[in-house]
Amino acid sequence: MTLNTRQISPAEYAGRQRFPRVAGSESSTKSVSSTISTQISVGTAPSFATQAPTQLSLVRVLIAGDHATLRSCLKTMLELDPQISVVGEAADDCEMIKMAQRVRPDVVLVDLDMHCCDDYDALAEITESKWASSVVALSIHDGEAQRIAAQKAGVNLFLEKGVPYKQLINAIRTVAVNCNCKP
Repeated sequence: MTLNTRQISPAEYAGRQRFPRVAGSESSTKSVSSTISTQISVGTAPSFATQAPTQLSLVRVLIAGDHATLRSCLKTMLELDPQISVVGEAADDCEMIKMAQRVRPDVVLVDLDMHCCDDYDALAEITESKWASSVVALSIHDGEAQRIAAQKAGVNLFLEKGVPYKQLINAIRTVAVNCNCKP
């Protein structure tokens, strides 16, 4: 098998059609992207996405964790949902408090396994000051003592790290609605 290695000019490259047309469609101008967006909006959305668009509100999330990779992955996952907006990231407890005070998120998503701080004092300050409506905690530890301490600090929901994407999204939406931060 040989590959076509013929070089093309910039004008030829610019003139090539990059977006294929849908085969067999009535209109030759209908693109794949419009077909995909039509398919996505039919029956695959979450149950409350069937509400009127004026009733849907954006859930503002602050992500706190000491590992940049974890924060980045969480941000990428959360922003796949059109109803969730990541409004800030914090690497430690001091930064988490400052960011919560500045951006006033609906939900703080915090990694309780941060090695640089005492999360419980910072979370208690955020919840007592009402800088965030709710707190979702992620941890690799599932001990009862940690759950009780987190609950005393104001954590509304405790999840284990590695929770499936859909479960995390639903948890954030549920906490946002149940804590009356969204109509």
